[in-house]
Amino acid sequence: MPTHEEPVLQMQDVSMEYKGESPCLALDKVNLKIFPGELISIAGPSGSGKSTMLHMLGCLDKPTGGEIFLDGRPVSRMNDNELADARLYKIGFVAQAFNLAPTLDVFKNVELPLIIREVEAKARKKIVEKNLSVVDLSDKARSMPSQLSGGQKQRVAIARALVNEPKILLADEPTGNLDSKSGADIIRFIIDLCKSRGITVIFVTHDTKIATQTNRIIRMLDGRIESDVQNKRKEGGG
Repeated sequence: MPTHEEPVLQMQDVSMEYKGESPCLALDKVNLKIFPGELISIAGPSGSGKSTMLHMLGCLDKPTGGEIFLDGRPVSRMNDNELADARLYKIGFVAQAFNLAPTLDVFKNVELPLIIREVEAKARKKIVEKNLSVVDLSDKARSMPSQLSGGQKQRVAIARALVNEPKILLADEPTGNLDSKSGADIIRFIIDLCKSRGITVIFVTHDTKIATQTNRIIRMLDGRIESDVQNKRKEGGG
């Protein structure tokens, strides 16, 4: 990675300890730099700390030690409104469980982040239609989530994550609830988005097939980075 490039996300001695009867050190002094446009997988067994790391990178949780930087700015110095804006404008989230509102149709699910931003109705319509076209679901705009397949629901979730044009896309086990073909399609779709839009994409996965498709593989074990390697076979796509 070019040394002149500034990281879009950085973890500096980040620890996360969950208190309780049996305290758990989910992250143990993790150091990590993520650069613009990278396609990264965070892999490891259950309990290795990979989902905790993703929550930290997404500004969803605050560490109990160390510092996280978003575009060079310490996250700990951001107030609640600034954190909400970071999650709304800079970071898109795609979850394993889709997280669609069951009582809203596809169009309105994708529209939600724009309503929160108070984007004018006419502009919202244009943006939603554009992103439904990107995920090839224009014909499902008025369908309810219950009428969609798992793969279609995940594409709706991706469209919703993209409407605010985030520079970072975080995907937490995005194929966990999908069959193998739908899962492979979703991964290829997200990877193509990364390449075409220059978005930084970070997958959390336990699936080695997904990890080997990314350009950089970070393996977690017991709350620490066990290895962080460039996947040379994937450099330049392919």
